[in-house]
Amino acid sequence: MDDFIKEKVKYDQVDYPNENEMWSKIIRKQQNRNYKTERHSYKPRIIVSAILFTIVLSSTPVFAKYSTEILDWMRNMNRTGVITSLENGFGQEINKTAENEAGVLTIHNVISDQNGTTINFSLDIDHDYPIDYADFEQALLKLGDGKEIQMEASAVYNQETDKLVGVLHTDEEIPHNSNVTLQLGGVKEIQLKSIELKDLAQSNVYPEKINIHQDGISQIDFISNDYQNGQYILDYLIELEEPNNVEHAYLSYTIENEPIVNSGVTDKRPQPNVIKQSDLLEIQKDAVAKLSVFLNYNDTVSYKSETWNLDFQYNHDLAKQSTFVIDVDKKVELGSRELQFKELVITPSKVKLYFDEKNIDAKSSLVYIKYDQIKLRIGEQELLGNYWGDYLSFETQELIKDITNKEIALTLNDASVEYEAEKQDKVELTNISDVPQTIKTELNGYPIDITYYANGSDLIVESESKNEQFGGIVQNVIYQDGKRIFAEDRSNDGLFSINKQVETFNNIKDKDITLNFFLYTVNEDRSETIIFQ
Repeated sequence: MDDFIKEKVKYDQVDYPNENEMWSKIIRKQQNRNYKTERHSYKPRIIVSAILFTIVLSSTPVFAKYSTEILDWMRNMNRTGVITSLENGFGQEINKTAENEAGVLTIHNVISDQNGTTINFSLDIDHDYPIDYADFEQALLKLGDGKEIQMEASAVYNQETDKLVGVLHTDEEIPHNSNVTLQLGGVKEIQLKSIELKDLAQSNVYPEKINIHQDGISQIDFISNDYQNGQYILDYLIELEEPNNVEHAYLSYTIENEPIVNSGVTDKRPQPNVIKQSDLLEIQKDAVAKLSVFLNYNDTVSYKSETWNLDFQYNHDLAKQSTFVIDVDKKVELGSRELQFKELVITPSKVKLYFDEKNIDAKSSLVYIKYDQIKLRIGEQELLGNYWGDYLSFETQELIKDITNKEIALTLNDASVEYEAEKQDKVELTNISDVPQTIKTELNGYPIDITYYANGSDLIVESESKNEQFGGIVQNVIYQDGKRIFAEDRSNDGLFSINKQVETFNNIKDKDITLNFFLYTVNEDRSETIIFQ
């Protein structure tokens, strides 16, 4: 059952979060400034899609003309740990360049400790088109001992300096006294484009699709929209044409030209040329009708195949003076999963709490617990964290110089608890037609409204509760001819604090069926506190 749930429930199918909240702040900063440059007069729109990069830059005189702006970006992206490292002298200045036919690469500085390595760089290249940012096909560190480290690389165009400024990052540390070669190449220069979608987001009124037919984007298909508990959610698909240069596309929102924070998610593509998106806006209900909606997408306008090779020596070892490693042996149960914490690594740039995860036998119908608030307290300093692979990650707020006699505790709050429904938890859907019908029922004592209707050969099932503690139905199932049939599409995969669910079951021919509740969530006032020291 654990494997079955893991396969069917889409917690593991979320590709990456939508970082529009972060970029909304940057947009406002950028639009309120007047940029001057000799080569270009256009104003860049910095709305880079999810988890692209974090810019870091030291305040040495070499960068004085734009260090303040870069550090502003850093603070908007919450990379306080890297700022802490730079401000306390844990970054090594490199300031070396490499040049080829495409342009000049400069490595400015390196911050490396046990929790990872960040390299700040700039790239001065000629370009025939306005660009906003760049991606790279190759970003590789070669160490003197033959080891090769793949790095994540991204950069934005800085109009003030007429350069691409960016960051390289890896979770691995560069050993002290290492001879290093950086290989960076395959530059994709990208424009961020925007199309306003007129009169779209009126409350509960939206078209089935909007034709685009521009730059490889075919159309937008709207699945559902809903307003509940102070949140407006819009689910949609963006269909791409063949061929296309679009790697990411999404909707953004404004009210009276002011960007609206969007904390939605982008799912893994259901098809290679289909982008699935769910957007969540925390706005007043009467503001929905005032929304202006824009389609934003990236368009690769130029590609340069050249590779830069740059050698440098890393001999900075100061971070070890403020690095603390603690072996821990604590565990926490999350329903049918268990986290076994094993090591806490505190460095100037970040704190990581490593764990092993395994499936365990659930003691009840409780399937999974998701804590929305994760805090680590080290003495008086309290750090907010998030899940990241096999560790919890926390940004440092200030340098942690000593942990002697300091209490270190992890606190998990704001629980969304997922349960498996019982066998008797089901409803009968009768006389299915294209006319919506509503059934009132209960699930574990919570009132549920089930609205169902046919859409061609598909069955649409909407579930909703007026009880705000009920987190919503995650998934229902239909048993037919000895087979379990799950919805091909769901509007809410338990990622939002909204308890409405819209499911589409394909090719349901029967006019009377039994709908079995399968998984649902409840918002519970439970917490865990784990003392490590």
